[in-house]
Amino acid sequence: MTKLKEKDYLKYFLTVYFYTIENKLNSKDNGLKDIKFQSEEANTDEYLKKYFKEFISSNNNIKDTSIKFLKMKIDEKELKINISDLRSFEITKVLLPEELSELQKKEISKSKKSVYTSPDLYLEISCGKNTYHETLELKSTLKNKIPGSSVQQVSPFEWVIFIKRNSESVDISTGFYINSITSKLPFPDRSPRPQIGFKTLVDWNNKNRTVADNTLTIESNSKINKEKITLLTDWQDFLANEWLEIIKMNKKKANEKWFNNAIRKFAVKFLEYSENLDKKEKDNLKNTLNRLIK
Repeated sequence: MTKLKEKDYLKYFLTVYFYTIENKLNSKDNGLKDIKFQSEEANTDEYLKKYFKEFISSNNNIKDTSIKFLKMKIDEKELKINISDLRSFEITKVLLPEELSELQKKEISKSKKSVYTSPDLYLEISCGKNTYHETLELKSTLKNKIPGSSVQQVSPFEWVIFIKRNSESVDISTGFYINSITSKLPFPDRSPRPQIGFKTLVDWNNKNRTVADNTLTIESNSKINKEKITLLTDWQDFLANEWLEIIKMNKKKANEKWFNNAIRKFAVKFLEYSENLDKKEKDNLKNTLNRLIK
């Protein structure tokens, strides 16, 4: 491991690892349809977390993968990694939230933009020389789209295992959290929760993740990533632009959001109010609003 940093190899190991376990889980009866998705009347992922703690602990490396190379294509750049350089990595511990120490919780808090929130699972990964830690998000849905984590809690490049279940089967998709974000931000009740979709992640994988000639190829577009990160980092501006588009529409859409008419009514009241302001008063109002935003 001379040309790249060891942490780069960690990322590439996880790329191959999650692809591998996704295929394992989807290629056989994974037992997930027997998992309880409720715990004492509360919708929790308690049993799901325990399932994946055991599964990952029992499938903790990529030593049996048939893939020989990983090719990373980011915009115009391309990098090819020999899988033999990744085989020393192994997941040595899988911890549930209640098993985390105070020190581990502090380390997790450093990577978040808000107060501490428990990860679904916490992975300890060793390459034989150094030890690393990664949080893992578990998401499950009966249909497709669900509200994701709040904007303060989202780590765009955190790994996620997304489960879509029905009475007959359970399907799995894995990848970076950012690749499950649908670019929809429902009107917030408290903290905004960008929408995520199982199909969104599946579609991203189908388009950007391929295997041929024993080579796993991952393509990534930094522009698309930047747009989604903007949604997370400046969600107020994202919502403001969405509301402006509602004002500009010349007809109502079917199944509109409940608050669209409230936005239209506000726009009418604001236009009526601003009609009576002269240029200086309008400039003062604009400056005041900008000052209050900051």
